[in-house]
Amino acid sequence: MHIDRLRPSIIKRFPRSARRWSSSSRGAKPPSAFFCSAARKQPTVNAQPSQADWLVQTKLHPPLIRGDVILRSRLLAVLGEAVASHPFTLVSAPAGYGKTTLLAHFVERIEQSGCGIGRDAVAWLTLDEEDNDPVRFLLGLVAALQRLHPDCGTTALALLSALSNPAAAARRITAALINDILETLTDPFLLILDDLHRISESAVFVILTYLLEHSPPTAHLVAATRVAPPLSLARLRAQGRAAELSLAQLRFTLEETDRFLNDEWRLNLSCSDLARLQERTEGWAVGLRLLANSLKRLPSSDARTVFIDALSRSNRYIFEYLAEEVLAQQTPQLQRFLLETSILSELTPPLCQAVTGREDAAAVLDELYRRNLFLVALDKSARRADEAAYWPSYRYHALFATFLQEQLRRDMPARLTELHRRAAQAQTDPDRAIKHYLAAEMWEQAAQILDREGRGWQQQGLLDTLIARIHALPPNIRAAHPRLLHLLGTCAWEKGDLSSAQTLLREALQGFKAAGDEVQQGEVLADLANCAFMQADYARSGDLFDRALGHPLPPHSRMQALLGRIGLKIVYKDWDAALADMEEVGAWVESSADPDLLYTLVTHLSPVYFFLPGGPRYMERICRRARSYFGDQISPVRVFIEEYAALLHLWRGEFPQAVEVGERALAIRKRLGGACPFIGIDMAAVIIDAHVGMGNYAAAESYFEPMLAGLQQSPLAEGMMAGFLFEMGRVYWLQGRLKEARAVYAQMCAAENPREWPMAAGFRAKLRGMLAMSEGRYEEAEQAFRQALDIELEEGVSRVWGSVQVLLARLLMLRGHSDKALAVVEPLLAESETRGVLSMVLLNGTAAVPVLQLAVREGVHPTFAARLLDILGAGAAQRPLRVPQTGETLTPREVEVLRLLASGASNREIAARLVISLGTVKSHVHRIFGKMDVSSRTEAAARARELGLV
Repeated sequence: MHIDRLRPSIIKRFPRSARRWSSSSRGAKPPSAFFCSAARKQPTVNAQPSQADWLVQTKLHPPLIRGDVILRSRLLAVLGEAVASHPFTLVSAPAGYGKTTLLAHFVERIEQSGCGIGRDAVAWLTLDEEDNDPVRFLLGLVAALQRLHPDCGTTALALLSALSNPAAAARRITAALINDILETLTDPFLLILDDLHRISESAVFVILTYLLEHSPPTAHLVAATRVAPPLSLARLRAQGRAAELSLAQLRFTLEETDRFLNDEWRLNLSCSDLARLQERTEGWAVGLRLLANSLKRLPSSDARTVFIDALSRSNRYIFEYLAEEVLAQQTPQLQRFLLETSILSELTPPLCQAVTGREDAAAVLDELYRRNLFLVALDKSARRADEAAYWPSYRYHALFATFLQEQLRRDMPARLTELHRRAAQAQTDPDRAIKHYLAAEMWEQAAQILDREGRGWQQQGLLDTLIARIHALPPNIRAAHPRLLHLLGTCAWEKGDLSSAQTLLREALQGFKAAGDEVQQGEVLADLANCAFMQADYARSGDLFDRALGHPLPPHSRMQALLGRIGLKIVYKDWDAALADMEEVGAWVESSADPDLLYTLVTHLSPVYFFLPGGPRYMERICRRARSYFGDQISPVRVFIEEYAALLHLWRGEFPQAVEVGERALAIRKRLGGACPFIGIDMAAVIIDAHVGMGNYAAAESYFEPMLAGLQQSPLAEGMMAGFLFEMGRVYWLQGRLKEARAVYAQMCAAENPREWPMAAGFRAKLRGMLAMSEGRYEEAEQAFRQALDIELEEGVSRVWGSVQVLLARLLMLRGHSDKALAVVEPLLAESETRGVLSMVLLNGTAAVPVLQLAVREGVHPTFAARLLDILGAGAAQRPLRVPQTGETLTPREVEVLRLLASGASNREIAARLVISLGTVKSHVHRIFGKMDVSSRTEAAARARELGLV
C-alpha cells in the first residue's frame, strides 16, 4: 500500500540523510510559492558522480619494463592461449617469480598473442590493502574500465554515489557494473588485477565471484596473486571458464636462466655453475636478479664460481642472504637513503627529498634504477591531471621493500616516527598522509585529517575505511574530537546499527555542546531525530527535529530536517505547520542554482506529501524540473522520478500509463542491479493496483513475488507488512478466491506487532469485513468496515489506495439500505473529484461498480460517477445484449454474470467478484438459461463465445 515512504537509510545524504514519511493532508490552504512556474536560472552542474579523486593513477597502469628483462616467449604463448579460451586466468606463484613483469610484457605484446584483444582494450588495476574496502575496490574497477570507455560504470558510480552504505549492496552494484559493461564494452577486452593476494576481505571476493560467474561474453579477467584466492575456482575449471599459470610454469627454466645471466648480464657462467644456481634458486626470478647484482661486481669467472659454491652451502633464506649482500655493497649514504625511503609506497623526487633531506633525490633514484637495485618504474602517463609538472615515479619490489623496512626497524627504530612525520607532511594526498601519521602514532595530526576529510570519505561510501582509521586512534583522542564520534555514529546508522549510532551521536552532541558548535549540534540532533523515527518513537523524533531546526544548519541538512518534520506534522495533522515548512523548502529550491538541492528534494520526498493541497501539481513540476537536470541517466534519482510519475498516474485512474511507467522504473532498477530493493516494493505495488483497476487480476498476481522480495530486504518490513499483504488479499477477494484471501488474512494477523504503522489495523479490519460480506455475515462485515473507516479517517493515508467507504456502501446496498449507502459514499465522491484522486474509489475494483451505478441513478455526482464507471469498463458502453437465437435481451448485470460463468467461475466466485449474494447469482443464472434457451453451464458458455463475450 505504499506505506514504506520512510526510506531506509540507503540514499546518500547531502550531507545528512533524511527519511521518507507517511501521511496525508486534507482541509488546508495551498502554499503560494512552492515551485511556481516562473522561469528561473537553471543550474549547469552535472549531478552525475565522477571518478574518486583520491585514486592513485599509477594503480591503473602496468609498470614500465626494464631493458634487461628477458622476453619469456614460452609463458607469453601459454598466457595468450589461456586468455583467448577462458574468461578468467589466474597467475599464481609466491613473491618474486615475475608475475607482474609477465603481465606487463603481455600487455605490451598482446596484439601478437593471438587472443584477439587490442592494446587499447586492456584495463589494469594494481591492488593494495586499502582495496579491502568493497567500495574502494568497486571504485577502482570502474576507474580501470573507464579507461576503455568513459561511460562504462556510470550506473555503478551513480549507486556508489547515492547509497549511504554501498558496501551492503556491493553485489547489486556489481550487477549494475556488469550491465554497464554489456552496454559499453561490446568488443573483447582484458582486465588485469595485479597483487590480488593483498585482498583478504570476504566481501571483495563476493564481488569478484559474482563478476566471474556473470561475466559478459566480451570480458576476460587475469589476476596475479601469491596465494590461491577464495574464489569458486574448482567450479570455474569444471565449466571450462578458468585457466591457471602456476609456480611450476613461472619458474625460470635452465635455458631462461642462461639467457638472463649470460646474455643479458654477460656473466659468462659455465654450464655447471648455471645448473647449481638453477637448483639453489629453483628458478626464482628475483633470486636470480639478486645473484646477478652480486656476481656482476666479482672480477672473474673463478671468483663467481667460489661465490656460487658458498651460496650452495648456505642454509640461510636466499633472499635475505642476497639482499644483505646487495645492501652491504652500497655506500653508507645510499644505504641510509634506501632504508629511509622504504616507508614510501611510491617514490618520487619530492617525497624522497622530504623524507631523507637529500636535494639530489632525483639523481639518486635515477642511479638506483640504472643499477637495477629493485626499483620498478611506474608508467609515465600515470599522473594526476592536476599535477603541475611530471616527476618520475618508482616503487621498490615488494620483497625488497619488506626487507628494507625490517632493516630500518632493527637498525634505526628511533628514526621511524620522524620519517613518517616527514612523509606525512610532504604528502599532498590526505589518504596517504594519514597512514604515515598513524604509523608515527601522531594521533592529533591524524585526527585533524579525519576531521577535515572524513565526511568526504563517508560520502564516497568508504565507510569501512573511515571506521578503521578512526578506531586506529586511541579512545581519548576520539573523545576529544566530537566530529569523529559524529562520523562513527552516522556510519553505524548507515550500517543499520541504530543502538550504537545513538550512543555515539549522544556523545558527539555533548562534545559539540562543550565546544559551543551550534551548527554541528543541529546536525547531530537531526541524525538523532531520524534514529528515533526508525525506532517508531515519533514523538521524540518530532521534538528532536524541532531542536535541530533551531540551530543554523547548512542548506542540505536544513532541507532534509524540514522534510522529516513535514512528514511528522502531516502524521499529526498539523497542516498549517506542514505547509509553512513546505513553503520554506520550495523557496530554497526555487531560488537555488544548486542541483544537489533538487537531488535532495527528489530523493527524500514522500508521495504522501502530495496530500497537501495542490500536491499533485507540485509533484508534476518537481518531476519535470528533475528530468531537465538528471535527464535519462540510469541512477536512483531517475527511479524516484519515474516512481512519482507512476503514482500520479495511478491516483488519477490512468492505469495503463501507471503500468507503463512502473515497468520502466523496474527496468531501470534492474539496470541498477537491484541495488534499491525498496523501489521494487513500491513499483510492484503500483503495478498491482493499476491491474486491479483494469480488472487484470492474473497480471496483478505476477507482481506479488517482486513486491514481497523487496519487502523482505526493507528494515521497515514489520511496519509495512500488513499493507502489502492486503494488496494480495484484495486481488484474491476480487476474483472470488476466498480461501486464498483467508490465508492472507491469517498472515496479516500473525504479522501484527508494536512497530507496525497506524493503518495496519485498518487493513486487517477491511479484509476481515470483505471476507464476512462475501460469506453473508453482514452484521460482522459492517462492524469491521466501520472500524476500518474510523482508522482510515484518523490516519488519512490509506484511503488513496481504495477507501473502505466504497465497501461499506456496497454492504449497505446488500442489506437494503441504499439511502445510507449514498450517504456514506457521497463525501468520498466529492473529495475524490475535488482532489483529482480517483484511486480512492477505483482501487476497490468491481466492488465499486454497483455503488457507482446507484450514484448515477440517484444523481449523486452522476457525471463523475459515470466517468469512474467508464474507467472500470462498466459505464454506459455496457448495454443490454440481444440473444439472436431467442430474441431475448440480457441485462448488463446478466452479461457480467454470463461472462464470468463462461470463464469457469463458480456461483460462489461470481458472487464474490460482483459483491452480490449467492442467491442473487443463482437467480441471474436461472434467467440467463431461460433467455438463451440452454440447460447447462457448458451450453451457456458456448453461446457466450458465439456472442463474442469471451
